[in-house]
Amino acid sequence: MKEQIFALDIGTRKVMGIVAQRCEDSLEIIDAEVIEHVARPMLDGQIHSIEEVARTVKKIKERLESRLSKKLDKVGVAVAGRNLLTYKSRVKRDFPAHEEITPDIIRDLELEAIDKINTDSGKDLSEFYCVGYSPVYHELDGNRINNPVGHRARSIAAEVIVTFLPRLVLDSIFAVLKKANLEGTNITLEPISAINAIIPAEMRNLNIILVDIGAGTSDMALAKDGMVFAFGMVPEAGDEITEFISENLLADFSTAERIKRSIQSDGAIEYQDIWNRPRCIDSATFRETIVPAVKKLAGSVSSACLDLNAGLPQAIVLVGGGSMTCGLIEELALSIGLPPYKIGIRLPELIKGVKDKTGKLSGPEAVTPIGIALMTDRSQGLRFIHAEVNHKKIIMLDFQQKKDIMGALTLSGVVNEKRLYPHPGLALTAKVNGQLKVIKGTMGCPAKILLNGKPINSLADKIEDGDKITFEEALNGTDASAIVSDVADINKVRCIFNNEIIEVAPSVFVEGEAAALDAPVADRASITVSAVTAREVLRSRGVSLESLSERQILINLNSSPKILTQRNFSLSLNKEACGVDTLVKPNDIVEFSSHTPTAYRIKDVVEFPKDFERIRIKVDDRDIEVILDTIQVFMNGRQVQPEEFLIDGADIQVYQTKERKVLLSEIFRYIDVQPQKVYGKRIKLFVDDIPAGFTTPLTDGSRVRILFEDRDG
Repeated sequence: MKEQIFALDIGTRKVMGIVAQRCEDSLEIIDAEVIEHVARPMLDGQIHSIEEVARTVKKIKERLESRLSKKLDKVGVAVAGRNLLTYKSRVKRDFPAHEEITPDIIRDLELEAIDKINTDSGKDLSEFYCVGYSPVYHELDGNRINNPVGHRARSIAAEVIVTFLPRLVLDSIFAVLKKANLEGTNITLEPISAINAIIPAEMRNLNIILVDIGAGTSDMALAKDGMVFAFGMVPEAGDEITEFISENLLADFSTAERIKRSIQSDGAIEYQDIWNRPRCIDSATFRETIVPAVKKLAGSVSSACLDLNAGLPQAIVLVGGGSMTCGLIEELALSIGLPPYKIGIRLPELIKGVKDKTGKLSGPEAVTPIGIALMTDRSQGLRFIHAEVNHKKIIMLDFQQKKDIMGALTLSGVVNEKRLYPHPGLALTAKVNGQLKVIKGTMGCPAKILLNGKPINSLADKIEDGDKITFEEALNGTDASAIVSDVADINKVRCIFNNEIIEVAPSVFVEGEAAALDAPVADRASITVSAVTAREVLRSRGVSLESLSERQILINLNSSPKILTQRNFSLSLNKEACGVDTLVKPNDIVEFSSHTPTAYRIKDVVEFPKDFERIRIKVDDRDIEVILDTIQVFMNGRQVQPEEFLIDGADIQVYQTKERKVLLSEIFRYIDVQPQKVYGKRIKLFVDDIPAGFTTPLTDGSRVRILFEDRDG
């Protein structure tokens, strides 16, 4: 026995049920039933009274079951396009170098585009089902390409069209089916089912707008370049004309609906007004009366078409019962700016692959129900399964049957509230002696996702009815942090200090201020690492630099000013006196004493010859060697010797002598005279046995005698 399918079109004014079966290359419609709602339980495509709509659905189901002698328990349905939210989102990703495009890169980019809608749409989408997305185009380095996989590029961009349905819409449909003892196996949208039925793929290279004008809504589907690229709707349709008639003729809604359907024929139309008084109107005359209402509907539809299409289409195809409204095609042509021959109604007889054995489905109102039946047969609508995400029950829907982990997470709202991908921690930059250093933050941990207690391989993993998903959100990476020693190269210098081998670290400055090696580094900090000097050596040995003092003195050396520094300490590098800012290199010898002040003597500023002339003199049988100075130094007018200390403000004159004479008085620098021996006595001096005085010159070999006589003698 051939498998039969049951399809329902739950419309604003009526419900149509179709039973069909697959027969070779066609779908045979074996029975159909249409029942109008008794009251108005639906407005503008939205169910308001679940009980009333369920009652109508149940009647259709029972009549079909009775005629076919078959129980119907599964059904494919459609919802009005007015409840569909459609967004376009474009994202771009740049690479540091040419990179091969993989399917994962494309999928991540498209998912990023979906995620972007949550923030850019300006609408709270937490109460909507994300039912699918389709890529509109991809770009590599700014050029559009059909299939970017395998190509290499510096950048990739994608635009996707993403569709959402309110939970309320689907929940109300599910509630109606449940009350009618039906299980929904396939759900689609009315404009999708209509365009799939009446606009085959080979026609979609044309820029065509399909307008399904029903009772409560006019749904639109737009095609060009071989694909459906947008959906839309206006909450105006045939009921607007019916309500206009009701207001003008003061008739109830059902009566006005009958008049609307009869107005196409010529002749008189009889009816009863709200007071039950018999009335009669001429149909030709009244057709002129409804022109304003028809113009208004045509204006709303044309405005929406132009906005969605961003310009004039090549053709407009009308379906649905409201498309037969008197004068609508002409008014729509005038309003949108197309010639009337480019707007027309396509009837069910043009649907390929369908055989209507009932003969009941000839009008444009049957296009959408037949389209629902076709999509149910092909399983092209929204199939749904029941699953759990973090113990929250969801009904999974998807236009393209992508029943995967990502769809379930999006549907449950988890990805709106929690992170799916971690953001890497911010990097830290610093300049060290002018060279840029970069410390990277951590990459973070991706979301942990389990399917039925087991780790998933990919977000594209398929899920089945009854699956349970647990999700732990991604943890963002940690921003980079560092201390001075992490970014600065601290090269210690090994040297000898006061006979002890030590290692000394250089001084470090952050933004010009001295900093410790464990000090935290701020982003974009400027760090300077100085070379090791004697200052760092002393500091490392605990020497209080504040206790060291230096004093500058000014002297005039042969009328040239000279500044010297006197210290209360002594410091030398490799046996040479140095200052605290002298560079220290590996293996240098540093000597320091806080107890030995540094003072300057005459010999430190005056260069004395290393070799001197000498003469030998005999003094009282003692041989004395007297140095013949070729330089004479005077400080503040007084002759001084090399070992004499300098004083602040000293005026020093240095004289070079061509011929140096040694006076007798100079020998006392080389001999010791005991004071107790000469006290109260008179001195007599002899040179070569001749009496002499203190200024008597001496020559090499001179003999000097010194006698002390009592003054009384």
